[in-house]
Amino acid sequence: MNSELPTKHARAFTLIELLVVISIIAILAGFSAAAFNSYSRRQRVVQATAELISLIQDAQSRAYSSVDGLNWGVHLVEGQSSFSLFSTGSNFNNPSEVLNRGFESGIVVSDLTLSSANTVNIIFSVLTGAVVFTADDGTCLGGSADSSCASPTSRCLAIEVNLQGTTDKRYLKVNERNIFESSALDPCP
Repeated sequence: MNSELPTKHARAFTLIELLVVISIIAILAGFSAAAFNSYSRRQRVVQATAELISLIQDAQSRAYSSVDGLNWGVHLVEGQSSFSLFSTGSNFNNPSEVLNRGFESGIVVSDLTLSSANTVNIIFSVLTGAVVFTADDGTCLGGSADSSCASPTSRCLAIEVNLQGTTDKRYLKVNERNIFESSALDPCP
C-alpha cells in the first residue's frame, strides 16, 4: 500500500510579476506627482490674483467710505512681486499713507496694458468713486467715463499675474467700477 500524502503546492508570485506591478505603481506615482505639481502652480497664481483683487477692492472701499478724506489707490510695477495700497491727493509721488504688500516668491505682475513706463496707479476718487489710471508722476493713462482721465480707448486696465518660469498666468481687469478676472489680456471691454 502506497501511502503517499498529496503535497500542497504554495502559490507565489514570480519575480517578473512583482517587477511588473512595481513598474506600474512607479509610473502611476510619477503621473500623480506631475499632476499635483501642475495643480499646485496654478493654485499659487489663483491665490495671488485673489490677493490683488482683494487689495484693489480695499482701495475702492476706502475711497467710497472716505477714509481720511483722501483718494485711495494701488501702485503696480511690471516685473515686480510687490505692490502698495496708498492714500493720496492725486498721484503716487506724494502719498499720505503707504501699505506695502507682495506676492509670494516667484509671482509677479508681468503685463500692464496701459503703461509704457511699466508702472500704473489705480486710484479711486473719494468724491465720485471714479477710477483713474496714472503714471507715478500723475500723467493720465485712462479711467472710467466719469473720471478726469476719461477716454473711450483707455477705460480698462488689464493686468497679467504670472508665475515666473512657467506658463501659468491669470488676467485681471479693472473697468469702470468693476474688478474681474478674464481669460485673456486683450481685448479689454
